[in-house]
Amino acid sequence: MVEAKLGKEYVTFKLEGAQKFLALKNRVRIPLKNIDSVSTETVKPLWFAGKIGSHMPPIFWAGTFWTREGKAFYYVRDRSKCITLKLRNHEYSKAVVEVDDKESIASTLRRLIK
Repeated sequence: MVEAKLGKEYVTFKLEGAQKFLALKNRVRIPLKNIDSVSTETVKPLWFAGKIGSHMPPIFWAGTFWTREGKAFYYVRDRSKCITLKLRNHEYSKAVVEVDDKESIASTLRRLIK
């Protein structure tokens, strides 16, 4: 799982060890003002997408992927433990990240982006 750090202006997803290697990134930093919505619904498998990173459908995705929705960041092993951030005016159109306590993090993010 990825460590989520919530601040007053940003949410930062910090990747460590093998996570950095697989995703080819050590962190993703997103300004709160760029978050349109936060979802905790189980993530659908990502089958066909261009990528920079690693994937083993339908089991694992890590890194940057190009989808019909645009450029997206994924770090997913357990699709039921993820939050999905829909973004605007950001490098990514979407960030999907597996976290320890998705409901708590999503609730805090929703409160911060209002």
